[in-house]
Amino acid sequence: MSAMRFMRLSAVPLLAVLALGAIAGGARAAAGSWDQQAKGAARLLAATEATGSAETVDAAIQIRLPKGWHTYWQTPGDAGIPPTVSWKGSRNLRSARVEFPVPTRLPAVAGLLTLGYDNGVVLPVAVTLEHPGQPLHLHAQLDYASCQAVCVPIHADLVLDLPAGLATPGRHAALIAAAQARVPVAAAGIRVARAVVSPATDGKGALVSLRLVSTAGFIAPDLFLDGAGSPVPPRIAVTASGHTALVRLPAPGAKVAALAGRKLRFTLVDGARVAALGATVGAGAPLAMPGGTSLAAILAIAFAGGLVLNLMPCVLPVISLKLMALLRYAGAERRAARASMLASAAGIVASFLAMSVALAGLRAAGTAIGWGIQFQSPWFLAAMALATTLFAAGLFGVLEFGALSTSGPPSASAGGHWGAFLTGAFATILASSCTAPFVGTALGFAFTRGAVVIVAVLGTMGLGMAAPFLAAAAAPGIVAFLPRPGRWMLWMRRFFGVGLLATSAWLLWVLSFEAGMRAALLAAAALGVLLALLAWRPRFATIGALVAALLALAAPALYRPVAAGTTAWRRFNPQAIPALVATNKTVFVNVTAAWCLTCKANEIAVLDQAPVAGMLRETGIVAMQADWTRPDPVIAAFLAHFRRFGVPLDVVYGPGAPQGIALPELLTSGAVVDALRRAAARQEAAR
Repeated sequence: MSAMRFMRLSAVPLLAVLALGAIAGGARAAAGSWDQQAKGAARLLAATEATGSAETVDAAIQIRLPKGWHTYWQTPGDAGIPPTVSWKGSRNLRSARVEFPVPTRLPAVAGLLTLGYDNGVVLPVAVTLEHPGQPLHLHAQLDYASCQAVCVPIHADLVLDLPAGLATPGRHAALIAAAQARVPVAAAGIRVARAVVSPATDGKGALVSLRLVSTAGFIAPDLFLDGAGSPVPPRIAVTASGHTALVRLPAPGAKVAALAGRKLRFTLVDGARVAALGATVGAGAPLAMPGGTSLAAILAIAFAGGLVLNLMPCVLPVISLKLMALLRYAGAERRAARASMLASAAGIVASFLAMSVALAGLRAAGTAIGWGIQFQSPWFLAAMALATTLFAAGLFGVLEFGALSTSGPPSASAGGHWGAFLTGAFATILASSCTAPFVGTALGFAFTRGAVVIVAVLGTMGLGMAAPFLAAAAAPGIVAFLPRPGRWMLWMRRFFGVGLLATSAWLLWVLSFEAGMRAALLAAAALGVLLALLAWRPRFATIGALVAALLALAAPALYRPVAAGTTAWRRFNPQAIPALVATNKTVFVNVTAAWCLTCKANEIAVLDQAPVAGMLRETGIVAMQADWTRPDPVIAAFLAHFRRFGVPLDVVYGPGAPQGIALPELLTSGAVVDALRRAAARQEAAR
């Protein structure tokens, strides 16, 4: 081999190593080194691997703190210092603007309230280049505080070199974009209609009153005053329409004369939406707050809603379990009857409390929540179908457990109590697929507030649903008036067992919408085999039955969901509604789900019957259907806009009702026809 050929071959791996090194170097160039100190670390990031040809570059300062430590917002509040940056020593830098994502209210220390960020923050930096297309050298001298019980001031020296070249997105682009999404900016459709400053009622400081208007409506707004005042939580009341919010924001230490005539800046946080607002405040009397519904009234409504849930179609399948449990106590001692009723009530209340804690946790994590959202999970549907099948097997006498035992009167054993407890829990889970009268009002109040209110409202609703059991426990003597157990109960058990199998079939039908027909058929076949094995040799078919049960649970994972659509309704498109109304159209929006039995009852009894069905087919009416069988953030936002967090929801828009008329959960033909006519009022007048 010639020397020249050897050199060429040797150069190949060398060039490869150099290329990889260049790529790795480019990746490293998108982030500077950490300035690591005892109570904090900071570094500079860039969203791209090079400066590109644009005049601007997206960068960020990342601050990382020990768990439980925090730093401050641009307006810290009663104490604290905000992060400050000097860019002295940077090259090819015209300007760098540090932006602050929305903060959280930090726990009070010695009565002092502050705003900031727990465990660290990413501060976006809008960088403008002096010479676009040239390398950038950023040198940031950052001063910030890391605080817990004490505050530690930290000075960090940060450097980032970004070469010239193609501005391809770097590995930190998503992190920076997420931080930018939480930076308040002017938002279309949200404005301050009026702003007034007046002396505080306690004579200390000032009180800023605002009337906010949003075309999209408010969910759970919160407001911060930038540059002045204290982070005392404001008092906010959203009007019934949801489009106007009245705010009273305390500004302790501020003087009315100093604020009057000034243009103040506010940061609005409403769920996932953040907005920067500005308004010139004038001196005057505080804006009147509307009389809101008290928590006591909401708890009474929640109790009534829970009581009504016992009569909804979603819980009818477990009425059989309740009746069978109650009938078996005829002739039994009162003590055993009371213990069983209390166990069932405990199962209901415990399940409601568990759901409330889970929903409060999801809301705190920023996830959209709603009533019955667990029915959007194919695995939950498969598990419920398995549970109803097993309960049916118990009623058929091929499976013995808990309160479904076929042998003799019930005892006060732990097993019997657990069976009653599980019966109550099972009823609660099925009830969560329905929205009854009073339930929507209570949930709309709870889901726009904090965790404590969510737990209180759902816990009270659980007490309402458990009320019949508690009443039976308080007066166990009522079982003496029930017919005595006999052979007739065997036929009743079989009848109710068929009802539970019908519930399993309904759950599998819903599963077909979410995971596809093949997955639903596979789960159905597995449950059929499970029943056959239990009926054939219940003691010797344990392994086979277990395999069949696991196969039923695994079915949703074997096939991807199949897209589902409707032909009788136009596809839901909320952006198209204003344009349709502007052309004198009436729009009827039906938000439904395959797992919502109340929705199906509304369709069968009202929407598919005259005169409503005929009106929805008229040329001047557009019927839209939003299917919430599977998770959909657009539909969830539409529900929240009307302060509803469960289905069904029916809304009528038109020239006479451009903001929409929300109908009650249980529809009547009269209510729908009246809403359609009211919404089309201007249209008919124009004709």
